Amino acid sequence: MAKEADKAAESSKPEAKDGAQLLCWHELPPWQQDNEYIVSGYRPLSYSYQKSLASLGSLHNQTVNIYSHLLGLVVFVVAARGVWDALAERYVSATHEDLVVFGCFFGGAFLCFAFSTAFHTFSNHSLDAHERWLFMDFLGILCLTAGSWVPGVYYGYYCRPTTYRFYVFLISTIAAGCALLIITPRCRTNEWKTFRTAMFMSLGLVGIIPMTFAAREFGIAQAHRQMGWCWIVLEGVFYVSGALVYASKYPEKLWPGAFDFVGSSHQIFHILVICGALAHLTAILQAFDYNHHPETRMCRIG
Repeated sequence: MAKEADKAAESSKPEAKDGAQLLCWHELPPWQQDNEYIVSGYRPLSYSYQKSLASLGSLHNQTVNIYSHLLGLVVFVVAARGVWDALAERYVSATHEDLVVFGCFFGGAFLCFAFSTAFHTFSNHSLDAHERWLFMDFLGILCLTAGSWVPGVYYGYYCRPTTYRFYVFLISTIAAGCALLIITPRCRTNEWKTFRTAMFMSLGLVGIIPMTFAAREFGIAQAHRQMGWCWIVLEGVFYVSGALVYASKYPEKLWPGAFDFVGSSHQIFHILVICGALAHLTAILQAFDYNHHPETRMCRIG
């Protein structure tokens, strides 16, 4: 009877589009056991990029993770095209520096969403591929975080280029330090998940320094006008909330197995990252208009 029950359980497992049965958490190799509260829906090892790509057409526990950030990538590619076409033509005062700082943000967003999509797509290829794409995923997060602060402080301290350059140097230095840490294989293991979350949060929270000084020096109302201050605060709320949800493994921790395919903490984290990036885009578009519009522009860098 026991053997028959086991066979029945095996036959009841959902299958991917290519006919491969999806696995449960306890059937995974240790390096794939990231979240014990996601108990089913795992793709078997493919050892083939083609087979991993083929899984895009089936439902498994990485489907929402893949398509959420693929959608984010498409949204920001379209947005970048529109901004790029309009930026230089909107104001005669716009310079190549405006293109550079917007490029830092969009470049970071592209890398973050592209590497995240690739990691979740190819995470079932093999241990080597998993490690390689996990590193790229972390690198993309760093690029988005650091790239977001460049236009933020550029427009926030538009009349003070020395201050702007100091903050960019500070943020770049910390981002480089984080990059060196994630190069270390040990730092990419599940045991270091909480540390990694704290590390990424610390890079984002460094931005509190220029934000605080801008609010104290100019007042929140003026800081919001010239750098989108309130939008950046909202962005921070999205990112910190996402990081906390990701690290806590809620809601699946409350009901293991209930959120295997839709609604898990990692998926919520993905959505909040997109929301944060959209809030930041709104902030820098507002800041660009304020600092270049003839009726509000207060100075010229140079």
